[in-house]
Order: sequence, then C-alpha cells, then structure tokens
Amino acid sequence: NDSDEDDQAGKRKRIDRDLAKSEREASDTDDDGTDNKAPKGGNGGSAEELEELLDKEEKKKVHRGQTGMWAKQARELMKYRDEHGHCNVLQRDGSLGWWVDRQRQSYKKLNAGIKSQMTPERVKILTLMGFEWDASHMVGGKKNDEVWMEQLEKLKHYKEEHGDCLVPQRYASNPKLGNWVNNQRKQYQLMQQGKYTSLNEERVQQLEDLDFVWQVKRGQPRH
Repeated sequence: NDSDEDDQAGKRKRIDRDLAKSEREASDTDDDGTDNKAPKGGNGGSAEELEELLDKEEKKKVHRGQTGMWAKQARELMKYRDEHGHCNVLQRDGSLGWWVDRQRQSYKKLNAGIKSQMTPERVKILTLMGFEWDASHMVGGKKNDEVWMEQLEKLKHYKEEHGDCLVPQRYASNPKLGNWVNNQRKQYQLMQQGKYTSLNEERVQQLEDLDFVWQVKRGQPRH
C-alpha cells in the first residue's frame, strides 16, 4: 500500500544520507593531510563512532531472546579487515563469508523496497568499516579483471603444451584452471540467454582468439 511504499522510500533516503555522511567522515583529514579518523587496519570512519554503534547493536533483542548476534559477526569482520586490509571475505571462507554475502543481499533488498534485515544503522556500521556493498569487481581483495587475466594466461600456457583449450574440469595439475574453464562455458550460456554474467564481449573475443570451445561434445577427448 501507499504507506508501506512511503516507509521504504523514507528508509532509502535515510540510508543515502547516512552513507554520504560516512563518506565525508572517512575522508576528513588534519591540516597536515593525515587521516585522523580511519580506524586501525581499515579505510572506514571514526573508530569511536563505530564502537558506539556496535554497542547499541549488541543490545538489540532479536528472536528467541538472543542479543547482539549481528554485532558479533560484524566484530569478526573487523578482525578480518585488520588482518587482511579489506572486508571482501569470500563465501567459501566459511560462516563469515556467507554472512558478508548476506549483508550485500539484504542491502540490495532494502534499496529495492523489499523487506530486509538491513537497517540504516547497520549500513552505517559496515560503511564505517570500509565495507564494499558491490564487490562484483573484487575477488578476495584482488580485482576480478586481474584474476581473470591470470587464468587466461594459464590457459594460453596449457594450449601451448596440449594444442587446445580442452582443460578437464578435474585437472590434477591445476584444479583451479579446470574449474575456471568450465565456469567460462557456464557464463557464456548465461550470456546467450540474456542473463547476468561475468563475461563480456571483450572476454569472449580473447577466449575465441585461443579457439576456445564453448560447448564440449559428449565423448570429446580431453587431456
């Protein structure tokens, strides 16, 4: 109804306002040009403000009387950031990676006006940490383009050795390359269907320059 839509619109405006404020705070510097607000190990905002917001979050009650579960995970993310220098935890890295991915999904829902567990306060906490809301260009702190090009170079070496790009999915010498090649075929299928994909025309051309086979026939020999 109209009231629900107004509420969601209000939430989105508050989030945009909080994000803008957080970005301004994160960029504040002293007269000598040094950053006076970035917390240890991060690129976010005021450590004191972040701690205050987390304390409030810890006191919030959720279902079955539990408190502070979200804040507990947020603190785990802070430890990860201090150790690795970024918040881009991969899903395969266990429960924290899954939680990080869930925050991005919840944020997308909130911005789309869909019921979500994300709140303006949580958005601010994560933003102050230096959290990247859209990490589609990142893989564990490394740009996705860099990772993709690294695998392409390995595929070139494979072709030089074997004469083709038919890397087995379970390639003992380099399992990651086998999985990557298989994933390129899956991404190409999505592209053909007009769905979201990590492939683009430039990448397709780079693979086709190597005579890459997009659809391997059943029984086609692989090395």
